[in-house]
Amino acid sequence: MRKLKLYSRIECPLCEYAEELLVEAGMAYEVVDIDDSDELIKQYHVRIPVLSNDTQELNWPFNASQAKELLHG
Repeated sequence: MRKLKLYSRIECPLCEYAEELLVEAGMAYEVVDIDDSDELIKQYHVRIPVLSNDTQELNWPFNASQAKELLHG
């Protein structure tokens, strides 16, 4: 099954909300902590949470139907 990546960081209220949205929608995803990489911090610092299917990205704010489109897109 295909999984989305949720670029996030600890103590990010919007990231927590995005995760709740994905859980409630029953979607498979993995959390990528941007603080683990200087490159990810540079790329996503002011944009998180960001959802990715490895070819496209969805910036916050997004809803469950947009996330499902990204998963199947």
